[in-house]
Amino acid sequence: MAIDSEGETGSVPARPGLRLVLAGCIPFLILVLWLGSIPQDHVWRDGTISLLKTYAALVLSFLGGARFGIVIAHETPGENLTLAATAIPVLAGWLALLIGEPGSFALLAVAFAAQGAWDSLSAHRDELPLWYGRWRVRLTVFAVVMMVAAFLATA
Repeated sequence: MAIDSEGETGSVPARPGLRLVLAGCIPFLILVLWLGSIPQDHVWRDGTISLLKTYAALVLSFLGGARFGIVIAHETPGENLTLAATAIPVLAGWLALLIGEPGSFALLAVAFAAQGAWDSLSAHRDELPLWYGRWRVRLTVFAVVMMVAAFLATA
């Protein structure tokens, strides 16, 4: 059964957590808008790309870590496989930092989509809170759109 942030089943997230999640979207939006608006030869372009890639890789790693914490806190079926799978976002983010653009943003978009789909499907199987699954879908769409925009800005 899905457990919410207060240890009960539920469909509503904790408000402070939602505020933090929404605040975490701001750097994506600012960096992508800036990247899309500056010329190719702008002195801050490479730095903007680096900041965006690094932030995206960190967020992706955080999502894998959040999933790891949920698995550890609540014994779930197939725990060993699930624990191993929580390392994939970290590895994908790291690889994205090592490859050039626009491929790095394509990899990040795919990784965000995969993690979001996994979290959403898990919520529907009662392995995660339903509110978490719903918010992960929304935030995944946002992150994927940001990565696609960055891909297009660097293609």
